[in-house]
Amino acid sequence: MSNLTNESCRFVDHALQVTKCVGNAIQQFDNETGFKDAMAVLSDKHNPQKGDVTASIHNHEVFKDAFYFMLRNALQDGFTAEMVFAWKAFNFDVITQNIAGANTGSRPATGASRKSGKAVRKREVPENWQGRQPTDEEASAITQVARFWKGFYVRKVAEARKTGTELNVQVKENLLKSWAIVEQNLEQNALQLFRRMFKIDPDLKPHFPFYQDEWNKVSYVDYQGVYADQQPNTWFVVFRDVFFVQEHLLLVPKLYASIPTCMLRVINNDTGEEIPRVFQRVAPYDYKKNKRGYTFVAEARTTDMPLANGRWRMRLIGSLNPLPQPMRENLNSMFSVKEIKDYYVPNKENIILRYSVKPSEDHIASIQMNTSKPDVYISLRVLDNEEEVAVTTGKGHAVIPAFTFFRDREPGEDERRSGSRSSLKRGVGSSSSLTSKRRQPSAGSGRGSRASSDNVNKLDEGGDGSEAELIRPHKYIIQAKVLHKSWPLSESSWAFVQVLKELEKQELKAVKDRPSTPKSDKGSSRTEKKKGKDKGKEKDKDKEKGSSRPSSQQFDVTKPNWTLRIVLDQTPTEEVEIKKDTERQDQIRAMKQAWEAAEPGRAAKARAAREKFLKENMIKVEEPVDAAPAAAADGETDIASTEVEQMPSEAILTNEPPPPPPPKEVLKTVDLTPYQRPPNFTGSPRLKDDEEVARQQEEKMTQIQKYRTFREALCQSREEDRIQRNNAKEKQLLECIRLQTELDERRRKLNEPREGYRQKFLDAERKCLEAIAAEEAALKAEAEKRSPSPKGKKSPKGKKSPKKSGRKK
Repeated sequence: MSNLTNESCRFVDHALQVTKCVGNAIQQFDNETGFKDAMAVLSDKHNPQKGDVTASIHNHEVFKDAFYFMLRNALQDGFTAEMVFAWKAFNFDVITQNIAGANTGSRPATGASRKSGKAVRKREVPENWQGRQPTDEEASAITQVARFWKGFYVRKVAEARKTGTELNVQVKENLLKSWAIVEQNLEQNALQLFRRMFKIDPDLKPHFPFYQDEWNKVSYVDYQGVYADQQPNTWFVVFRDVFFVQEHLLLVPKLYASIPTCMLRVINNDTGEEIPRVFQRVAPYDYKKNKRGYTFVAEARTTDMPLANGRWRMRLIGSLNPLPQPMRENLNSMFSVKEIKDYYVPNKENIILRYSVKPSEDHIASIQMNTSKPDVYISLRVLDNEEEVAVTTGKGHAVIPAFTFFRDREPGEDERRSGSRSSLKRGVGSSSSLTSKRRQPSAGSGRGSRASSDNVNKLDEGGDGSEAELIRPHKYIIQAKVLHKSWPLSESSWAFVQVLKELEKQELKAVKDRPSTPKSDKGSSRTEKKKGKDKGKEKDKDKEKGSSRPSSQQFDVTKPNWTLRIVLDQTPTEEVEIKKDTERQDQIRAMKQAWEAAEPGRAAKARAAREKFLKENMIKVEEPVDAAPAAAADGETDIASTEVEQMPSEAILTNEPPPPPPPKEVLKTVDLTPYQRPPNFTGSPRLKDDEEVARQQEEKMTQIQKYRTFREALCQSREEDRIQRNNAKEKQLLECIRLQTELDERRRKLNEPREGYRQKFLDAERKCLEAIAAEEAALKAEAEKRSPSPKGKKSPKGKKSPKKSGRKK
């Protein structure tokens, strides 16, 4: 097969003839007649469509572009300005600009950033010209300068092609110097010239004689690796990586492995569609260059026997080089697998599981799910904010080969930060069918799967997600559903499901917060790596220690159960957080806590009210009495027949739970007689058609209008009553003031004669007191004059003064 990778002899010979014609034309460049004949031969070699003028012109343009491309690759840094002018003179080309591929724009050639290049250009513009529009005279002057310069350049090129001139000699020397470098690897440069031509315009290929040889040429490359030991009845990813297509080509990948169930899948990361497969093998497909590449995923399933380690090899067979290239040198075959097991609990929405995924970095994952019942139709999907972004369906087994979980981004965050890990845009797959729904605009960040920082720029160039979508926080949910009611259960399984539901109800009754961890009494989860068995055993031990399930209650594989596997790249575990979606339960628990905090004892009151209601309205159900006592005599026969009938009941599968045993107490039946049509009803039934609806609407509007009129009248009467009450209050206040004034006046008139009469007695009493006081003062003065000094003579003891005694009398 290695011989098929070489170019055909006719193709190589034709390419060498064309390049030799170029060398011959260079040798005859200083000979006008010889150069014209050599260019005619060269034109005949590379232009098979001589009769069609339009096709010939197009062929010359394509050949010229491909020839310049070959010169750039051959000369590289040695492609000087003198050589550029020489080759333009050789082809008499005054139109093509920058054939050497040099940086002639405003961006500096020193490798500076785009921002610095703009800054330099801004400084070169004079201040008086910034933000200024040229006038008509200035625009006319610019046109004149360009016209004169073009004329000068055309005349210079014509002079260089004129034999005998000094410029002609210089141009020939530069042509010979550059062609000597090309001749060092002439065959490779010749093949590159024609490959570039056919890449620019593939329609030119059928016009050349070696066109049929292209069907006998192939290009291929091999990638190989190893896979680890696998347990029986498991699913695993052999390898997963992203390949980038550099140009459009026909490609078919082939996978060689010793695993019979190994299957290769290819997903277009731009569209999220899977490349078609024929008999579980990827069909030949025209791969086109895209922005985010193609994800190649190899998956396999083991049988009842364990699988020993082995080697695998993938061969990419294409029509031409270069073939798609991976993001790393060796394909990624080492993963971290998060495996979650749980029991199946039927519900009204037919939801099997709901798990939330919170990545701290962009991360690509492969998601697989299988059920204990192999013929169950399931739908596995990924939701972002309850919007479906990936979906697949299968029978007992469903796979999404590649899906990228994007981290939440903040406004203005730089997507091209150095050292950031890259991840793919969403890719989806399935076991039996595969569809993908993309949000418009996409929230993709344009990154690849866990690649090195050297490959980040490859993917970032294709980021077409809008800023608003990038800023929008992600809320990923992995959800699985049962389709077509295809998972019936037996009677014992329904009893086990009822036990699980009772446990869930007991958890919801809790008032206080609990740590939000997956319920270990219903399932188990583990994280294992394919590097070795010891780490997996340690993980299992940790899982058993952290489980709240008693050690005696291990996971029962005989009950209906499912297994979810999420294959991640080998990165720190904290980068992706996967846990059971308990948002609804948390909301109910928080609501109950809020009620209890706002009204302490509310739960106890509700429980007491419920018990009181049940006590008042529950009635006992009378057990039916056996009407045939004779049947008791044949008890053994009935028991035997019952056992025979009950034996196959376990094999009966139903989608509805078995009826519960008859209750001993039931609620009183509601009397529906007032709501039923009486049997002697004689009226005709009235249909609720459009007319009836219009009539009812009109009746409602009439009632509303009456109510509004009544309300307005009532409001107006209330307003009038309020005004009257305010006026009555004012009158009452004025009346009180008047009465108080009259009372004061009457009191004054009544007190004036009383005060006059009282004043007379007061004046008489005052005058009497003044007379007594004057008389006492006169008597005292007279007594002092008549009596000697009190120190010289004392009155006899026991005698009273005659004046005093006489006064008392």
